[in-house]
Amino acid sequence: MISTLKRIAALANAHGLDFVLIGGNAVILSGFARSTVDIDLMICSTMRSRWLDVVREMDYRLFNGTNVFSQFEPIEKGGPAIDLMYVDPKTWETIRLKAVQKQLESFSIMVPAPEHIVALKLHAAKSPTRSKPETDWEDIRQLLEVHALDIEDENFRALILKHGGEESLQKMATFKK
Repeated sequence: MISTLKRIAALANAHGLDFVLIGGNAVILSGFARSTVDIDLMICSTMRSRWLDVVREMDYRLFNGTNVFSQFEPIEKGGPAIDLMYVDPKTWETIRLKAVQKQLESFSIMVPAPEHIVALKLHAAKSPTRSKPETDWEDIRQLLEVHALDIEDENFRALILKHGGEESLQKMATFKK
């Protein structure tokens, strides 16, 4: 997984592209040890075609895609799947401005701020196609604890309500009990 992330970072740099690592790897780099089998990247939708070229250059093929998400698998079996999540420029700037640089061996990578990872996890947990939303909820619980995120903080509360609704806020309140 690390070698694939390193290659992604090098190719992104060579092509002048930015990304933010999301999903399970972002949770891991934010302090909660857990397993994951793929690499999830958030990119600005305006860079979609350039990123598609980069992933193809890595010898990956598209196996599922929508206007907001693409999933790739390696042509030669053995590497991790790569998922690209496309966000509008405003969302991209919001996430990117607060993203945190993390060091991985000899290279660095950007991950969203913990509160933004929670928002992404809330969004994922609500998806009707999500097979295991309980994984997202455990990630949320751990992120709240590890980063001492306060659901009573006005800005964080607004983020929770926007992406998860009142029900999510109530569920998160039970985590501290």
